[in-house]
Amino acid sequence: MFAATINNATTKNKTDLDALFRLIQQNDEVAFRSLYTHLSRQILAYCLSFSKDDDVARDLFHTVMLTVYEKRHTYKEENLFGWIFTIARNTCRTWELKSKRFEPLGANVDVADENESHLDEDEVAIVHKAILSLSEEFRSVILLYYYGEMSIREIAESQELSESLIKVRLFRARKKLEEQLKNIIRY
Repeated sequence: MFAATINNATTKNKTDLDALFRLIQQNDEVAFRSLYTHLSRQILAYCLSFSKDDDVARDLFHTVMLTVYEKRHTYKEENLFGWIFTIARNTCRTWELKSKRFEPLGANVDVADENESHLDEDEVAIVHKAILSLSEEFRSVILLYYYGEMSIREIAESQELSESLIKVRLFRARKKLEEQLKNIIRY
């Protein structure tokens, strides 16, 4: 019953996530699977903003979730979302320092939902390239907001920044993308 509530796409209530995490701290594997599913899109988008590679992002995501599970008893009832994204940020930065590589995004990554997109494959590839050419601060907010389907508030919490700064970064990122794409893609 509780897992069904958490998996409901409209339920992103902090209280529900905290209650779910308390079950995880009591070694409830079903609760962990629910959390894993619930956060997968957002954390994967965040990892993708660092790695620019779908396979690496998935590996980073799995590492983040494994770390969350292994460190579940160290969580101090503060900001669960922020705690998890701190783990994600540290995992991604560690990978970044170790890898020293920044390869282009593979063709198998689907940043935009093609069912909802009115762009053809070439245009989607151009948009992907434009997103990935943004600096990390702009790229991450675009990917978290659109691909990760996170709210401004959730992004602010995960990045430990103010909502105002996230709004500014999102606005500037959109303007940068618009400038890059204005002569290439016609709507």
